[in-house]
Amino acid sequence: MRRLRKTDNNRIAKACGAVIVNRPDQLQQSDVGTGAGIFEVKTIGDEFFAFIVDCKEPKACTVLLRGPSKDQLNEVERNLQDAMSVARNILKIPKLGPGGGATQLTVSATLKQKSSSVEGIEKWPYEAAAIAFEAIPRTLAQNCGVNVIRTMTALQGKV
Repeated sequence: MRRLRKTDNNRIAKACGAVIVNRPDQLQQSDVGTGAGIFEVKTIGDEFFAFIVDCKEPKACTVLLRGPSKDQLNEVERNLQDAMSVARNILKIPKLGPGGGATQLTVSATLKQKSSSVEGIEKWPYEAAAIAFEAIPRTLAQNCGVNVIRTMTALQGKV
């Protein structure tokens, strides 16, 4: 292959277990990658794509995205990038918090409980913060198009 981008060259080197050298006279036997499987060129649509498959210990891959328009492809790529980042973060730091406003609703319930044990004017900051934390799950419910009052009541009943 010729005229490879640096990122593609690095991926191929990872997949094959090779080390990239700048000049042929610097090449050593240990630099040659022997982990590659089958190299094949396929035509998809009007374009040619090179594939290296069945590698011994692959450490890289390419996801090929196709779609009817650039806008949809950009959206799919952004969603895939987000999903890959989440997967990477979970593998690096295996701690996970619930989404969908569950954490905020739990904090709100705890603050409301704390405010009931405080007397006088000191309880108002707790209640104000509790109401502020409820804004996130309420907004998510509104954006989903569900009945906000019923949904919030059901969620608060589960906390």
